[in-house]
Amino acid sequence: MKTKAKAVLGLSKLTPEGKVVKGQSILDNMQNSGNFPSAVMPISYAAAQTLVTNLQNATQTASSGNAADISIMHEEEKLLMLGFNLLKAHVEMVSNTYSNPDAIILSAGMTVASNAGGTAVTDLTLDALGGGKVQVRVPRTTADKAFCYQYSTSADPTNWIVIAYNSLSKIVFNGQTPGTILNIRYASIGNTGMGTFCSPKQVVVS
Repeated sequence: MKTKAKAVLGLSKLTPEGKVVKGQSILDNMQNSGNFPSAVMPISYAAAQTLVTNLQNATQTASSGNAADISIMHEEEKLLMLGFNLLKAHVEMVSNTYSNPDAIILSAGMTVASNAGGTAVTDLTLDALGGGKVQVRVPRTTADKAFCYQYSTSADPTNWIVIAYNSLSKIVFNGQTPGTILNIRYASIGNTGMGTFCSPKQVVVS
């Protein structure tokens, strides 16, 4: 059975102001991507925009500290979360009709949920998560105790730099410049030392 891709909104831990900014970013990304035509949206873009605008206005009003205004702001916050969780479900449904569902989720301004249970990768797998982050996943055998991860850039492909020595078979490489082309490789470390590096793969940072 194919594992279904899951999206992360990234709204729950944000302040009301942060939800406004992130919510607007998601809406803009969804509309500009071309992957989510308005005709098949579970709620219209206009309705979703109203949720963002209402929370923005309520946040500005609540800045005076009036208890009633703060209460209204939190109600608008709840409404926005309800609406955007519906958008998330739609993005997941659409993404899983494509051969590369992660790319569709990312095009919506959301991030891809890490699959805690999921199917183990059989090869070096790179995923641009947005925000200058690249997820690196590698296969693990019982002999593997740790891994050495390295990268180089397309501008200097022979200059390999260590990302990390790590016991995890999935890491996130942070702080990269969007648009940069990275070459990434890894080597397994076992009881007898470090093995040879795999053939590198490329990823474009988003």
